[in-house]
Amino acid sequence: MKRKYTSKTYMRGVSDWDLIIQKRESENYYLTIKRINKIDETYFMNRSGQNVIYLDNGYFVVEFTPLNHFYNARAYLDKDANVVGYYFDMTHDNGVEENIPYYDDLYLDIIYCPNENNQIIVDDEEELLEALNSNEITKKEFDLAKEVCSELIEEIQQNKNIFVNMDKKELIQKYFK
Repeated sequence: MKRKYTSKTYMRGVSDWDLIIQKRESENYYLTIKRINKIDETYFMNRSGQNVIYLDNGYFVVEFTPLNHFYNARAYLDKDANVVGYYFDMTHDNGVEENIPYYDDLYLDIIYCPNENNQIIVDDEEELLEALNSNEITKKEFDLAKEVCSELIEEIQQNKNIFVNMDKKELIQKYFK
């Protein structure tokens, strides 16, 4: 299990960025927004046979790290703050160290593509099983990842996930005028 900090995760190749981190008391989560100012190479994800840009100069990464759930939600937005896609990491623990949100990644992920017929992809199931078989995680942690993944899929399908439903464009406009 790897501890990942929202200030650094998915910033490979990024040499200049703006960072906003804020605690949202009423909903008990941390908000992290990264605006990519300079990236060495455009980052693509292959979706339905097409390369979709997820990170490029002027793009945004908006992360939600809830302190009372076992996942971390990440939204990728283009230059105009339109959602490109979502990535959810199943986690064992979410918290804060030195004012930086972190999550302990349990390997299993969900990729949600609202612009592609609301496609939901469960990713890295083999990594989760490998982590269990190598005793990197316990059976309890394995089961937690699977359970949270199933619950999240249901929430997304029923349009009930608070972070998917949140207006990311409004957040971007609030912090980056």
